Amino acid sequence: MRLDAIKEELLLNCDERYRAFSFSLNKDSALPMLGVRLPVLRKMAAEIAREDARGFLDACDFSSIEMTMLYAYVLGRTRGAIGELLAYFDRAVPHIDNWSNCDTLCQSFKQAEKYPEETWAFLMRYRASEEPFTLRVLVVTLMSHFLTDAYIDRVLDILNTTRCDAYYYKMGAAWAVATAMAKYRDKTFAFLETCALDDWTYNKAIQKMLESYRVSDADKALLRTMKRKGV
Repeated sequence: MRLDAIKEELLLNCDERYRAFSFSLNKDSALPMLGVRLPVLRKMAAEIAREDARGFLDACDFSSIEMTMLYAYVLGRTRGAIGELLAYFDRAVPHIDNWSNCDTLCQSFKQAEKYPEETWAFLMRYRASEEPFTLRVLVVTLMSHFLTDAYIDRVLDILNTTRCDAYYYKMGAAWAVATAMAKYRDKTFAFLETCALDDWTYNKAIQKMLESYRVSDADKALLRTMKRKGV
């Protein structure tokens, strides 16, 4: 499927009401929002992946939020050497400027679970970035695929030592800490007792834990006593 044909199909599937709703959640993005619903994008991605995944990944111009999401979905369905797949992942990162594209790319890249060592080493390159969404890519990918026995301690260390004052990075970091609590309760409680998270991110992480159905009522009562005051 040629890129121009893909763009035409995206335009044919625009939903103005959905576009208005989605735009309200991604106002800060420089990319146009077309208003294509996610089931349509996933169906298109499945068709593209069957026909010519690499052709699309090479040609994609990241010209809209939907095109960037389509890239993420196709990449998640692509099989190959992990070095090649990570290069495709890296190609998308400079175009990520909103939480929706970021989280779709990170969560779709399930190849990380098959090749954790290679993926971890690759992701560590992003630690030196000064771009907030690149750092969000780092922590959301770690949250999505590395909250495991082998990596939990390293993930918590990354969350503890990464510094970025941008709102969307801090929201991603808080989400990651809250998700860690659902999977590794004791380690996360210990983390909260000594971590160097800024007060806003720390309290936002606790707020997300209090909203989670995966955290017990007893633990929620304890977490309420741990919130930092005056923030």
